[in-house]
Amino acid sequence: MVSFALEGIPETACAEVRYFCDYWLKLKGDAALPSCDVLDPLDFFHYLSRVFILEGGTIDDLRVRLAGTVYRELYGFEATGMRVGELIPFESRNDLLGSYDRCLRQQVPVYDVDKMTWRERGSEVCFERILLPFGQPQKTERILGFAQFFDSDGKKIFT
Repeated sequence: MVSFALEGIPETACAEVRYFCDYWLKLKGDAALPSCDVLDPLDFFHYLSRVFILEGGTIDDLRVRLAGTVYRELYGFEATGMRVGELIPFESRNDLLGSYDRCLRQQVPVYDVDKMTWRERGSEVCFERILLPFGQPQKTERILGFAQFFDSDGKKIFT
């Protein structure tokens, strides 16, 4: 892998997030974005349970193309095939709207640390997430996302 360096991603980001940043930079090379053709889930097989791939050109039509098994645990249902807005209504999660929209429009990696309580009776979990755009200049077609989850004591869960 290349040496880790992406604007907006702190050096303190967890090792898994740094892995995905390096992966994205390697695939991107000198291009504005890495092409969707080079995105291969087998490259990060070990992390698949916490990976998601979104497809679509606008925030309104962004759909889950692949969702790791952890997301089924967290949501309580299978997310693959659903629109992002169906999973997490944007009117109650403006932070998500901003993150996904920024990744799509600005074609830049977006790093977030937050908490989620999206499942109706689920407990709150903390997460560290990276969103990485794939496509071509002026046209993001996919977002590769990865989240590392933590319990209330800061211990990694779902590894």
